[in-house]
Amino acid sequence: MLTQQQIDTFKERLLKEKAKTEGYMENREEVYDEGELSHYDNHPADSGEELFLRERDQALTELDEEFLSDVDKALLAIENGTYGKCEVCGEDIELDRLEIIPEATLCIQHAREQEENEHLTDRERPVEEDVLNPSETAARKQLDGTDEPGQSTDAFSQVEDFGSSDTIADSEGNHDPTRE
Repeated sequence: MLTQQQIDTFKERLLKEKAKTEGYMENREEVYDEGELSHYDNHPADSGEELFLRERDQALTELDEEFLSDVDKALLAIENGTYGKCEVCGEDIELDRLEIIPEATLCIQHAREQEENEHLTDRERPVEEDVLNPSETAARKQLDGTDEPGQSTDAFSQVEDFGSSDTIADSEGNHDPTRE
């Protein structure tokens, strides 16, 4: 059980981390508000670098938003008097865990279970494959047992349907050995 002094210390740390993270996010937004109006005279490598930096910053912003959500959840638990207790089983969260991760609202066991469940969903195939390759997706779902039987074709068969790079001269019977 946490003492009121420990809870106050964790609340102070959470508020500082929240303010610092929000500052990082604001600084990232300001960088792109001052961008060029036209990319006409830019070298393609400059455009590629800018795209990379924007995507990187977008990923960092998403991580920061997730962190802020966890911090807000922990601050709400402090307000409700449930801080330091696992939100799944109600057991005390170890003090060492809270000192390292003050925004934790799950005990180590339930945090691991949640992480495993998230990794299971990460192994799922991208939704784009449903559109790009519907027959293969149906076959995969059939193997997984998540869908009813469907027709399955391999990738080579699908590509072969579009033809090949062979010319008429390459087909059988059109080869004249004297021309070599």
